[in-house]
Amino acid sequence: MNLLDKEGFDLWANEYDKAVGISDEEKTYPFAGYKEVLGIIYQEVMKKDIADVLDIGFGTGTLTTKLSRL
Repeated sequence: MNLLDKEGFDLWANEYDKAVGISDEEKTYPFAGYKEVLGIIYQEVMKKDIADVLDIGFGTGTLTTKLSRL
């Protein structure tokens, strides 16, 4: 297992969204299916008249930002 130390994580954080997009497009670990999962969650929330959502994922708030615009 290859874990990042604080410095490595800080460097990766600057490119996080780009890394997620590449991994999702290439269907590789760890973000294969990322956009699909976010789309499914978003559609489930949109089916409800009132929905409470707690986004506890680590990341840059992609889903939270989209939901907050409703």
